Amino acid sequence: MKETEQRDKWARRAFGSARVLVIYGLLLGGAVVFSLPFVWMIGTSMKVDREMFGDRITLFPMRPEAAPASPYLDDRFFVEPDAASAYERVRPVIVEQLSRSDFTVPAYVDGAERWIEILTPGIYRRLQDTLPVALWRGDDDELFAAIRERVQDALIQETAQRVLRRFTLGSIRVRSFDLQEEDLTDGLAMPEYWDISGPARLEEDLLIYDFRQTDEGRITLKAVLDLPFDADRLHRTTLYFRPDDSWHAVRFYLEKNGVRYEAVRPEYLGDFQWGAVILQEYGPDDESIKIRNWLAYREADRGPQYESRPDKAQLILVIEEADQRRAWWAKMQGNYRDAMDYLPFWRYTATSIFLVVLNIIGNIFSCSLVAYAFARLHWPGRNLSFGLMLATLMIPPQVTMIPYFLIIRALGWYNTLYPLWVISFFGNAFNIFLLRQFMKGIPRDLEDAAKIDGCNFLQIYWYVIMPLIKPTLACISIFTFMAVWNDFMGPLIYLSDQRLYPLSLGLYAFNVQAGGNLGMMMAGSLLMTVPVIVIFFFAQKYFIQGVTLTGIKG
Repeated sequence: MKETEQRDKWARRAFGSARVLVIYGLLLGGAVVFSLPFVWMIGTSMKVDREMFGDRITLFPMRPEAAPASPYLDDRFFVEPDAASAYERVRPVIVEQLSRSDFTVPAYVDGAERWIEILTPGIYRRLQDTLPVALWRGDDDELFAAIRERVQDALIQETAQRVLRRFTLGSIRVRSFDLQEEDLTDGLAMPEYWDISGPARLEEDLLIYDFRQTDEGRITLKAVLDLPFDADRLHRTTLYFRPDDSWHAVRFYLEKNGVRYEAVRPEYLGDFQWGAVILQEYGPDDESIKIRNWLAYREADRGPQYESRPDKAQLILVIEEADQRRAWWAKMQGNYRDAMDYLPFWRYTATSIFLVVLNIIGNIFSCSLVAYAFARLHWPGRNLSFGLMLATLMIPPQVTMIPYFLIIRALGWYNTLYPLWVISFFGNAFNIFLLRQFMKGIPRDLEDAAKIDGCNFLQIYWYVIMPLIKPTLACISIFTFMAVWNDFMGPLIYLSDQRLYPLSLGLYAFNVQAGGNLGMMMAGSLLMTVPVIVIFFFAQKYFIQGVTLTGIKG
């Protein structure tokens, strides 16, 4: 008998332990599943374009490589095919053809001795895309013959260009305040135009450098700009170049009229597509809502040692070597920096905070006062009025959207912030219901004691009721914050001036104007999401209390 009871006891314990494990396992699995979109957003906000539109979808960004020398062959671009493919079967044939070809890699290219190993996976991928499927499934001799015929110098050259990373200097264009524009490097040889100091040299337009040759860790390039107008009329300087994906930092300086200007931030060589850096002196445009596709520069120093001739300026590039830690930092903050540069992020954020604060104040004031009247005061028609108010919850907001817009336009409030916060001072049916149910649970003895002390109904509301409903007020504040912070439809309907946009509508406008840059959009969206998550975690105690205690009598 005792053995049976002991077995039952152990069985119950095992069942209880299994039950706990299953519940916690489900909770943990659910947390992982629901956190995946947020993790994907974080990872995407740190990616460059080629990672988001490549062959494989990855959750986390690719590790940046701080290349010490350039040009170089990127051995990470072509991923080694998996074992299930025909790669191992055809690899010897591809290697043989590459060895027999007349194609060569210049000796100054870092990794030139490994070019066959680096190009082989890329050649295989091109063959997979171009050769018929029947060949891959047929006889090996026919497949090998087709590969030998296909792998020629043209294909090898094309594949090599995809992994060759090089820093190439392009033209320099200047523009005056009255829109006079000219290409200063037209017809000129780059080695004669640029003066270089450091472990680097120019061959045609190609910058060849190797930081391993010295401990200096920087390269300086200087170019004297022969301006077609006076230096004080210089408005923009545009430098075209192709980066080498080395993640080194490039700092820009400009000298004119005896003043040395420094760009507000460096650029990073984290791409390998042609691009341009537009340098412009900090001014009113930087305070406007324009998409800032330029890099502003400010005065850093002045003196006779700087370029002061009236029709000349000097452009200076300083390339600073990056280690792996700096490369990671540059990649992690790149899209966030660009998002804040391209759009007036802090202006949109300030507008959103302004609307959030006013809506929270309006909802707390109006809803608590109306709920107090429904819960604690006796007046004719109270129950009927409460029922009518609850009935408004069943009216879809789409029904009142057009009438409310016509009222706003008649009041002259269109294209102002008034319609986005004034309505909060007229109460919200759901919040009033939530507060009324909480207030009905407050003992009448507290109210009677306050009346004996000489308090009127407003004093009871302020000194007795309000301190007791703080958890529900915090809950309402969280609901209001989330609704206003994420509100998109309201600003879209009532605002047309981009200077008044909150962050939600500003990010949409940025996405339209910036050409759908996914990395910057994810960075901006993450910055918009973080305050919601932080506030929820810090205020979850009040949130839970406000929901669970509503309607409890006692």
